[in-house]
Amino acid sequence: MDKIVYAIDASSLIEAAKNYNLKLSVFKPIWDKLAEMFEEGTLISSIEIFEELKDDDLVEWIKPYKKCFINLTQSIQQNVTEVLRENSRLINLKTNKKSSSNGDPFLIATAIEHHAIVVTNESMKSEIKIPAICKKFDLESMNLNQFIAEIMK
Repeated sequence: MDKIVYAIDASSLIEAAKNYNLKLSVFKPIWDKLAEMFEEGTLISSIEIFEELKDDDLVEWIKPYKKCFINLTQSIQQNVTEVLRENSRLINLKTNKKSSSNGDPFLIATAIEHHAIVVTNESMKSEIKIPAICKKFDLESMNLNQFIAEIMK
């Protein structure tokens, strides 16, 4: 049986750091499990997502797993082109918008390449959010709470 691979979005990592404080021992099993998954290669992301992480504690914790943030290959770049072909609004060209995440098409493209389930805290409310675009590409997606519940069984 193939291992399930998850591609995690910056929003989910940031939310995890906020809700499951890295420094509190009560949440250590969650962070140990994430570390184990990074080591096994069952938790990945795009290098573009790594660049979106700004929380100092989270960045420090995740540095040893930077290799799990996949660099852009030619096939991932082709996937990005395909994702953006029909979803150009996924990229925000206005650099003054603080909530914009231009890593989204790279996350989706990486998930396509690695047949991964996308973990994001974006909702399905908009056609330009990650879950809606995943659906267009027959990719499964889940939110952070669903992901934590699944991996901590």
